Amino acid sequence: MTKTHSAFYSILTLRCPRCRDGKLFVKPYPYPYKTMAKMPDKCPVCRLDFNPEPGFYWGAMYVSYGLTVAFSVFNFLWMYLIWGWVTWQFLIVNAVFLIVMIPVTFRYARCIYFYIVQGFESKFKRK
Repeated sequence: MTKTHSAFYSILTLRCPRCRDGKLFVKPYPYPYKTMAKMPDKCPVCRLDFNPEPGFYWGAMYVSYGLTVAFSVFNFLWMYLIWGWVTWQFLIVNAVFLIVMIPVTFRYARCIYFYIVQGFESKFKRK
């Protein structure tokens, strides 16, 4: 099975970590909150199981935390460098931004975590 895209592009477009072609989520846009977490059971292209075990995506919380911290540092830097804002302005703008970005962060955290786990599994898989 040939991988058609780079890992970076596949993560950006939320594709399967094995074949990098099948879509990880049923709906392309994350903002209908009812469907933001819906994933097919298996990859439509390579049949990789998207839910390998119960509670598998709990580890994605750590990735989500890292993404949130990165967003917050980025927000602080540009607000401080452009406007000189410091505390309360930053807290309000950052809180609103992070709340709006919850569905996007949720999806990318799952995708990145799945890529990390699949990378380890393929590296240490017995031949």
